[in-house]
Amino acid sequence: MREPMESRLEASAPHREGLLERVFHASTLGMAVCRLADGTVLEANDAFCYLLGRDADELHGRTITDLGLLASFGEHRAFEQLRERGVLESFDARFSTPTGEVRVVRLWAETIEAEDPLVVIRASDVDGRTTARSRYQELRETEVRYRALVESIPAITYTQVEDETSPTGFRDVYISPQTERILGYRPEEWVADPTLWITATHPEDRERLIREDREAAEQGTRFSSEYRMLAKDGRVVWFHDESVLVEDPTTGVAFWQGVMFDITEQKRLAEATAQSEAKYRALVEQLPAIVYLGEYGEDGDWLYISPRLEDVLGYTPQEWLSHPAPMGTFTHPDDLPAARAAEEESLRTGKPYRAEYRMRSKDGRWVWILDEATVVRDAAGKPLFLQGIMYDITERKQAEERLLALDRLKDTLLHTLSHDLKEPLTAILGAASTLERLDRELPEEERTHLLRTLAERTRGMNALLTDLLDLDRLDRGILEPRRFPVDLAELARDLLARTTVLGDRSVELDLTRCVVSVDAPKVERMLENLLSNAARHTPPGARIWLRVRPEEGGALLLVEDEGPGIPDDLKESVFEAFRRGPTASAPGSGIGLSLVARFAELHGGRAWVEDRPGGGASFRVFLPSGDVAEP
Repeated sequence: MREPMESRLEASAPHREGLLERVFHASTLGMAVCRLADGTVLEANDAFCYLLGRDADELHGRTITDLGLLASFGEHRAFEQLRERGVLESFDARFSTPTGEVRVVRLWAETIEAEDPLVVIRASDVDGRTTARSRYQELRETEVRYRALVESIPAITYTQVEDETSPTGFRDVYISPQTERILGYRPEEWVADPTLWITATHPEDRERLIREDREAAEQGTRFSSEYRMLAKDGRVVWFHDESVLVEDPTTGVAFWQGVMFDITEQKRLAEATAQSEAKYRALVEQLPAIVYLGEYGEDGDWLYISPRLEDVLGYTPQEWLSHPAPMGTFTHPDDLPAARAAEEESLRTGKPYRAEYRMRSKDGRWVWILDEATVVRDAAGKPLFLQGIMYDITERKQAEERLLALDRLKDTLLHTLSHDLKEPLTAILGAASTLERLDRELPEEERTHLLRTLAERTRGMNALLTDLLDLDRLDRGILEPRRFPVDLAELARDLLARTTVLGDRSVELDLTRCVVSVDAPKVERMLENLLSNAARHTPPGARIWLRVRPEEGGALLLVEDEGPGIPDDLKESVFEAFRRGPTASAPGSGIGLSLVARFAELHGGRAWVEDRPGGGASFRVFLPSGDVAEP
């Protein structure tokens, strides 16, 4: 049995509540309701407002006469037909919008009988299209397409308007549904709570963001910022926010249209990259070498050089990178051609670059560098620049020099042992053999001569071995001077009276009393070695002088001769161990002058040679002392 009509109407009442209002406002046909008595507009839907180019607030309370809607038909005639016939047939109404635009729309109306009769006015386009395809419908369709677009992009789109009643000064009128997926807040929550935008912003970014937002609003400029927000579940989300001030050309209403891009992943990757770069840079800058990136060629730019440069060469990275040609300027002229040739070979063949050269440091030192680099190429295989490491190998080079010197020393020492020891040993052996065989048969004079030969050769060997042992102790740093106050003039006079190194040569003395705290036996060795050197390297009749005199802060010992002198290029090397001069008239070990220099250094002084005025050599030794007495 069918349910009674009354029951069905009663059951559907809740569903019908507000139905007419929804249909009225959602319709794409322009509709307005006004009083028949005076034409005052009581209500108008969005489509009607759009066709008239006015807001609903502008229409409410105005009369259709004020709006000029019936002027084309005739106002008196229109109201007469509505009162008499209840219907106003369609006509094209011509009127002006508030902006001065002239529009034409098609209107028709009908009267609704009531205690206070009403008139329903309907409006549509007049360009041949049906009401269902009106401009308002196109606008609605455009809005739907726009919403579909913005709500499908991976970002939050929003529209804000200024609102003096809002605590923030702004109010969200639209925010896209992506906000729920990205931040966990529904669009309705943003619209309902104007302060949510502030409270959800990360506390560390909040003050800055508010300041930037206000500056953009005051100046009417584009707003652009990056900041963090706290999602509903506590996550930190990074946003890049861009918005512009837009003005509706129809209504003149200004609003902010913006989009918020979730850049959390980009920030995470950037932070990870920065951390990796920081770790790499820290690793590079802690290496005991100079790391660099540089282009090929004399004109190539240096792209990067590590701070280790300052430790090795004294230049800061800024000084190096700003210099127009550091390689050509600071590399030793003798080494630069080979370094350039190695670079050109690397560029031509693509093989790793390797070169050893000297560079002048900021304080003037020459530093040996081992430079090793690989070629960095572009996608096409073209060489771009060199990525390399420069090692300070100065100590290695010095060690190599010492090894070479030790090798030469070994050869010289072997020569010394084979010559300077073998000769006296041969003489000793010959004298001893003769005495053994013919002791009683030898005349007393010959016997005495052989015994003297044994003693002299033995003393010579003992002196040589003593020199070798002292040289070894000096190299190992275990020889220390035993200082006592000594009158160097008296020491020189006593030494000259008993030394045998001069043979029958005479020495002229120029001695000034000078008391200095020194190791007397070692000073005697120095003077004896200098006198022996003078006797061996000068002709038999050449004069020799021994001088002692006070100097500021110490004393000066001089042994001078009128021999051939010392060439300038040998003035330093004559003090090297086992170095033998070219003018020696008698063989020597080549250790004597080396011991003079080393003993002088042991006292904190130095030894050197100059040209003597008038010809010959002037060997000098300065010995410092804190207590020097003059006559």
